[in-house]
Amino acid sequence: MNAPNPQFKRFQQLLSQIREGLLELRQRNRTLAEENRRLRDKIEEMEAESGDIFSTLGESDRIALRHQIDGLIAKIDRHLEG
Repeated sequence: MNAPNPQFKRFQQLLSQIREGLLELRQRNRTLAEENRRLRDKIEEMEAESGDIFSTLGESDRIALRHQIDGLIAKIDRHLEG
């Protein structure tokens, strides 16, 4: 019997590595797809609960935001007057 061709043996090894890599990538893809579904569901849930951005802010954050908005309005007024 002839010994297997070394190139054929190497080809088989590489083919096996490619198959293993593909299996790992398929599993990773399934894992990421499931994670994406969970995150999408969580985002939808958070959006449904929050109503608007201002309802999620604390009192001090609302006051700070109001001062920033007031400052921007004053700048716009000065710009339009000048």
